[in-house]
Amino acid sequence: MASHARDEKLDLERVRAEEELKPSEEKLFNILHDLLQPGPIIEAADAAAKINNLFPLNEEDSEAPVDENDPAADPEAFLWSLWGLIIQVMRLVPPQHPGQIRMISFLQALGKIQTRTLDIWGVSEDLSGSWNFGSSQGQQSEQKLWSDFPILRPCLRDHLEYIGEPDPDGISEWINQNSFMARIVGQELLSWDTLIIWMLRDALEDDLPQEQIVRDCYISVVSEWITHAGQTIYRQLSDKELSEQQKRVTRGGKLYHGKAGLCAERWEFWKQRVGEISTLVSTELQPVALDAAQRMGEIEELARIAEEMRG
Repeated sequence: MASHARDEKLDLERVRAEEELKPSEEKLFNILHDLLQPGPIIEAADAAAKINNLFPLNEEDSEAPVDENDPAADPEAFLWSLWGLIIQVMRLVPPQHPGQIRMISFLQALGKIQTRTLDIWGVSEDLSGSWNFGSSQGQQSEQKLWSDFPILRPCLRDHLEYIGEPDPDGISEWINQNSFMARIVGQELLSWDTLIIWMLRDALEDDLPQEQIVRDCYISVVSEWITHAGQTIYRQLSDKELSEQQKRVTRGGKLYHGKAGLCAERWEFWKQRVGEISTLVSTELQPVALDAAQRMGEIEELARIAEEMRG
């Protein structure tokens, strides 16, 4: 879990080697590569414009038949490829590296490009934040390109891969990905209560694993979420009534016996838990845990002051 405070060159070639990219995906990868490297070689707005220019034309604008497996021809295939590549390269970008900020700037620039509305078939989100694929009823979802970031959430859901193994490379990549996801939520590019709960439940609502490196991973993940999305999370706390499905999906871990969902009771438990485990992580990570707990208290205080000013 090395620190990359400086704008160091990133080794992203592993993504290209592992994925056997198609020609259209090579173009996407090259843009993302240049965006994240020192300099950067390409600015966020220019990268967004280049990506938009690669997006497949409307079917009525093309006389050629659409190949649903070709990212260069099919909108859904293009989006799956784009988001998948972004997630994979961001797993290689440490939290302190400027590439994390550049990617969020790129997504913000992309979201401002107004093009058209897409009819996404066979991908639907239920109220719990879970996703269903290939519905037999052929459900259709109308989403704006690019401001709705169509298919990004199910693609992220497909890339929640870390399972708590004490592998240094896997741990570093998981922390990097959580930093990226926390920034997406914190900047309100996506609103996704379920993802927040899943990530913090795994880290804070069960007994800590024996391996020190995994304990440190968990508190690093929590730190990324509180640092980059803490205020957004706190604003979204709610005691609204949940459906049975929502309760099941957002149920507590072994140590949390309060309400399901993203609620004030859960936030308070998380804050106390962060303080408790600050003595159980490595010496290097203890300040990180204490800072996270302190930050949660500061977020509460800022919200209280804002409420008083409104009143």
